[in-house]
Amino acid sequence: MLLEIFIAKKQILEHKKQSFIGVIGIAIGIVVLIVSLGISNGLSKNMIDSVLSLSSHIAVIDNGQIENPSKYVEKIEKISGVKGVIPKVQSQALVRYKGMFGEYVSGVKLEGIEFDKMISVMKLDEKINRGKIDTKNLKGVFLGSELFKQLGAKIGDKITIISATNKELPLTIAGSFQSGFYEYDLSMIIMPLKTAQYLTERDNTVSTIDVFLENPYDAESLAKKVEFETKLYSRSWGDMNRNLLKALALEKTVMIIGFSMIVIIAMFVVWIILNMMIREKKKYIGIMRSMGISNNSIIKIFLFQGLLIGVSGIILGTVISLGILWYVKTYSIPGISSIYYLSKVPVEITFNEIFKVIVFNLFLIVISSVFPAYKAGKLKIVEALKNE
Repeated sequence: MLLEIFIAKKQILEHKKQSFIGVIGIAIGIVVLIVSLGISNGLSKNMIDSVLSLSSHIAVIDNGQIENPSKYVEKIEKISGVKGVIPKVQSQALVRYKGMFGEYVSGVKLEGIEFDKMISVMKLDEKINRGKIDTKNLKGVFLGSELFKQLGAKIGDKITIISATNKELPLTIAGSFQSGFYEYDLSMIIMPLKTAQYLTERDNTVSTIDVFLENPYDAESLAKKVEFETKLYSRSWGDMNRNLLKALALEKTVMIIGFSMIVIIAMFVVWIILNMMIREKKKYIGIMRSMGISNNSIIKIFLFQGLLIGVSGIILGTVISLGILWYVKTYSIPGISSIYYLSKVPVEITFNEIFKVIVFNLFLIVISSVFPAYKAGKLKIVEALKNE
């Protein structure tokens, strides 16, 4: 075994240029696959986190009119894995504002919530980027940060909210919030629950009961428990965003398949390099065979050559990939905030995913090395020396 490895290393050093090209080709394939996977995972997770920033993990619905929500809240809070429960009024409305840019009228999404519960369950106060929450102020509303910018508004300005039933209510801008999800920040207004109930003429009813979990990915199973306890229809965030999740999964699958082609091309490079070495070393193979070295040893020599080139490429590519991902995650990329709704490129990759990429590449390296090595091992002494 040591002899075969020694000869394999010697031949690699004799063919430095070809070996270097093989190592670099494999490293590039590894880098492209791991980096793209890490960034894709990060963007997907960032998208989901943004959607869930002000959205429930489970929504309890009863035709938009849930009476006496407190009795359901008590039942849901007893379920293991539930972090908090918030009754909510959701509605479409118009906002009218007269400011420095003239009169502004636009459709908005109203969210009527209990601020104190939203602070304790979802840490709403950490999302407020202008102003301060006053739980006793029933006339203070918070605008999404993008909507706040479009209005050219200031804290303390007056706005008018017009409900779907054409009821108008003058309110005061108490501040703005940034959820991280552009659509929310562009078109959402958060107000106290009692104010929303008055504006939408609901009395003491709510449109939904939002359930927040310790682990959002338990939503599917816990939604069934919530439905059993309340006897009301419950939907998980996965059900409510099914099209988005399918699109993200399809995008990731297509990306992996596409970038895997680069890895496969790199394996063809290894296959070509080994075949070139075999053609150049026919005489050398004949001499070794005449000296009593077996066919299996010849196969092992060229197989080890392929593996040494491949493993070197995998190690180099993995190190470079982790370095790139660390840099991207740690430092912001100039101009990215003007293109995407984030300050840094999110990165998310697990050891298991890196391990799978490495195993996949090792498998392809073995496949691309076996056939040329087998061909070298089957060369007969006469055939190897006949042209010499």
